[in-house]
Amino acid sequence: MTHAAHAVRTVGLNALHHLTVLAGILAFPVVLLGRRAGVTLPFGQVVARIHDAYDAAAESAGDAGTADEGHDTQR
Repeated sequence: MTHAAHAVRTVGLNALHHLTVLAGILAFPVVLLGRRAGVTLPFGQVVARIHDAYDAAAESAGDAGTADEGHDTQR
């Protein structure tokens, strides 16, 4: 994969990560009501998988030092 392709993939995964975090924040009231009704949604799992994919892409592109910048790695 070329450097440009790695950059596009990394930027795309970063955008997807932030969009899933935003979706989780916006859905928070619905999630709270759903939990009271006994329904759970896998937002945490989705965000974690996208974060892991972004980290792997950043590491393969040589950006390993900035992959976890500003992220809590304990899950």
